[in-house]
Amino acid sequence: MRLAGLSIAELRRRYHDELFGVCLPFWEQYGIDHERGGFFCGLDYDGTRRSAVKFPWFQGRGLWVYSFLYNRLGGDPRRLAVARRTKEYILADRRILEPASGDVYGPYFAAEGLQEYAWAARDDEAREIAFSLLRRLWEHIHQPDCWPLRPLTLWMVNLRIATEMLRRWPEDWVAQIADASLEAIICRHYNPEIGLNTEVLNFAFSAPPEEATRCNLGHSVETLWMAMDEADRRGDRALWEVCAERLRRHLEVGWDPVYGGLGTWVKVGQPGYEWPIERPVGTDLEFRATGEFHYMKSLWALHETLVATLMVFERTGAEWAARYFGMAQQVIEEKFSMRRRGLPGYMLFADREMRPQEHVARQDNYHPPRQLMLCLLLLERMMARDRAE
Repeated sequence: MRLAGLSIAELRRRYHDELFGVCLPFWEQYGIDHERGGFFCGLDYDGTRRSAVKFPWFQGRGLWVYSFLYNRLGGDPRRLAVARRTKEYILADRRILEPASGDVYGPYFAAEGLQEYAWAARDDEAREIAFSLLRRLWEHIHQPDCWPLRPLTLWMVNLRIATEMLRRWPEDWVAQIADASLEAIICRHYNPEIGLNTEVLNFAFSAPPEEATRCNLGHSVETLWMAMDEADRRGDRALWEVCAERLRRHLEVGWDPVYGGLGTWVKVGQPGYEWPIERPVGTDLEFRATGEFHYMKSLWALHETLVATLMVFERTGAEWAARYFGMAQQVIEEKFSMRRRGLPGYMLFADREMRPQEHVARQDNYHPPRQLMLCLLLLERMMARDRAE
C-alpha cells in the first residue's frame, strides 16, 4: 500500500519529521511571543518578522494547535506551557472574545482553542469560557440584522467545535448546534443541480441569484471532512458516504487540469464572470480573474485536501482518494514548500501557475500543523490495523 509514492510507514516518518523537525521549531523560534504570549504570523520564509501584529484568528488557532499537540501527540509539557501563555494572552485581550457582525471567526477560533486547552490542562475556567463563547456566537449569527447573508464557513466552524466538545462533554444544546450545522451543510448549501455547495445563502437559506452557482472549493473540501468526522462520532455510515462522494465531486470540478492544485472559486455557467479582487488576510497580495473559475491557489486548501482524502483512503482504499492525495502532496512539495531553497516556510497563496514569490508577509500556524497532526494520527491508525491483521 503506497501513497504519494511512499509506503504508509515512510509517509508517517516524513510527516513526523516535518512536524517535529521543521514546523514546530520554526514557530517556537520565530512565531511565538514567549514573553507576552500569542503568535506572530507576519513572517517571511526564513522567519524574518514582517509585522508585529497579532491578528485575532491566529491566537485561537495557535492555542488549539499546541493544546492538541499535548493532548494527542506526546504530552510534552513545553507545548502545554505555550498553550497556557496563549490562553492568558487571549483572555487579557477581550477584543478576541467579542463577536462582531463583520468577522466572528476570531472568537470562533478562540472557542476552539479554549476547549482543547481545557481538556489538556483540566482547566474548568477555559472550558466554561469556550462553552459560553460558542453559545453567544450561535445566538449572534441568528440575528438577521447582523447576518442577512451567511456563508458555509459559519456552519463549518460551529460543527467543528461542537464535534470536538461532544467527544468530551456531551451537552444537549451543543448537540443541537451540531444537528443544525449539519443540516445547513448537507441540505441547505448543497445545490443538487450542479453537485456543489453554494458558498453564501440568505438568512432564510434561499440562494441569492448571484450566489446560486458560486462555490468556494477549498471551503467545501474542508467542511466535508469535518462533516465526515461528525458522522464518525455518530456512527452514521450513510452520512459519511454522502460526504465522501460530495468531496470527490468538488475535487473533480475544482482541480486545475493544466497546472494542478485546487482552484479557489467556480461560478458555474458564467464564462465571462469578473471576480472580485482576492486579498488574502495578512498579506499584501491581490489576485484578479475573469471566467467561470478563479484559479488563485491556496496552500491551506491543499492541506485540507490531504486530510480529507486520507480520511477516505483510510476507510475505503479508494483509488480516487489516493490519486488526489498524491497530487496535492506533489503540488505542495514542488510549488509551495521552500525546502528546495533550504528554508522552513511556505508560500501560502499564488496565481494559477503558482509562480514563486521571493518574499512573503505571512506564515500559517494552523493548517500546516493541523494537517500534519491529523494525518499522522490517521497513518498510525492504519499501521496499527495492519499489524493487528
